[in-house]
Amino acid sequence: MDFNRIIKFKIGKENWEMPLGVLLLLGGITLIMVFGGLYVGFKFGEQMQP
Repeated sequence: MDFNRIIKFKIGKENWEMPLGVLLLLGGITLIMVFGGLYVGFKFGEQMQP
C-alpha cells in the first residue's frame, strides 16, 4: 500500500489534497477520541446515579 499516494477530495467549495498516510492517521486519532469520550462519559454517568 502506498501511503504517500495523494488523495484528492472536496469539502464544500474547497479542494483538498492529502497523503493517504496522513488521512489514515487523522481518521485513527478521530476514532480513538470518539471511543475515549464515550468511555469517559459512560463512567461519569455511572458515578452520578444515586
